[in-house]
Amino acid sequence: MSFHRWKLIVALLSTVCFTAAQAAGFNPSTSSEQTELTNRVVRKINNAASAKDPIRGLRTFASQYRPNLLKRFLTYVSYNRQSSETEQITPDQIETAKKLYAEIQAMGLPVTLTEHHYLFVEIPSNLTRKVPVLGYSAHYDVTPGIEADNVKARVISNYDGKPIVLENNQVIDPAQANGAYLPSQVGKTVVTSDGNTILGADDGAGVSILMTFLQTLAENPKRPHGKIQIVLAPNEDVGRAAEFVEETPYKPEIAFDFDGGSGGRVIIENFNARQEIFTVTGVPGHQSYAAENGYRNAWTPACELGAQICPEKLMPNFSTGRDGYAELHHMSAPGGKVSMAELDIRHRGFDTNVMDQWEKNADEIAAKIAKKYDVKISRKMIDNYKNVAECSHPKALEITQTAFTNAGVNINIETARAGTTAAMFVTKGLVGAYTIFTGQNNPHHYTEWLSEEDMFHSYLLSLSIMDEVAKQPVTCTK
Repeated sequence: MSFHRWKLIVALLSTVCFTAAQAAGFNPSTSSEQTELTNRVVRKINNAASAKDPIRGLRTFASQYRPNLLKRFLTYVSYNRQSSETEQITPDQIETAKKLYAEIQAMGLPVTLTEHHYLFVEIPSNLTRKVPVLGYSAHYDVTPGIEADNVKARVISNYDGKPIVLENNQVIDPAQANGAYLPSQVGKTVVTSDGNTILGADDGAGVSILMTFLQTLAENPKRPHGKIQIVLAPNEDVGRAAEFVEETPYKPEIAFDFDGGSGGRVIIENFNARQEIFTVTGVPGHQSYAAENGYRNAWTPACELGAQICPEKLMPNFSTGRDGYAELHHMSAPGGKVSMAELDIRHRGFDTNVMDQWEKNADEIAAKIAKKYDVKISRKMIDNYKNVAECSHPKALEITQTAFTNAGVNINIETARAGTTAAMFVTKGLVGAYTIFTGQNNPHHYTEWLSEEDMFHSYLLSLSIMDEVAKQPVTCTK
């Protein structure tokens, strides 16, 4: 049944109920009373539909929020909200956070805006038994790497399957990589920018989904659920989404990040990313009198160290599938001191045990080279992000698969040879979260576009996952 036909039926039934109420002596004269009467009708029909056909029931229930979802998206992408590589937080992000804060407050939900502009919402459980604490996240900034201010979104209803020609010599072509998903959208609604900026679906779509999810819970307080925590983060597109997340009480036991692509994609595993910094410290002095003054060159041992711990076979060029890599990314003289050499190594892999063994071998090689050249060598390791699969909830995959089935959405499970917001959160001790598709395509590009249907399906998943977590008998630890 189409959404428009559904609205017509609801309107007719509401009219019948309104007339019956008047006949019974109840005269809902105010618009608020009439609205409440209509909502009662909708809820009763939804409950009856859900009991008979769970998939159809969920979709019918969710469809009433579908127009709000698209309206929110178009509003949010109109906000200027770029993050910055050089500023702690941009004024545009601060303004966006304040607008979202006010919108959540207007829903009547408890919301916190932290010092560093994280938005946190916690909705208490309405169950009588304990279930896992569910966490959802998204980010409200957009990349600073391309024009993103003053977005002029274009809504294309009933897409005809042809190339979409934008301004600025931009074309989204179904025959090219940037439009490869478009053939599945024929007859449906897609959204683009005008071609002079990005669209901002990354992650305006995720924020729209979670804000509509919050509206849904605010308006349906009796829908069963456990404790739910939601965080909206700044600075994700400059790699700092997790920087101050500890300012919030966000500590879910099972979590999902709404910042993925399209086509039912769910990222359940990703690279671990470590930054390995080796510092070789020599002894300054005049080279011509090195035999007498103790001068020790730092760069010869540094080059030898880099060649041995990052051999050709470990370069990214030869890494595919589940293979990791260790790349000597660059070398520098800390503080301009030529008596010191710093090696910055980008270390990636799915298996922490394999990565730990590389570190052990690297330390042994460094010790031998330090002794050979009579220099000091130290290593510092920084976790940039971690593999969510190594610390996700033990039933996360089962719950996700069941939720997709119950929502009538096909799942496409993926691993990522990169990081995610959830992977950054793991470095702060949080549970590993799967990344859920939101309808984004071609992020960080003028040809970025959104599948409205996928965004709606992702919103369906937010409800279906909540429903499934609420069925869990006990809270499991990670």
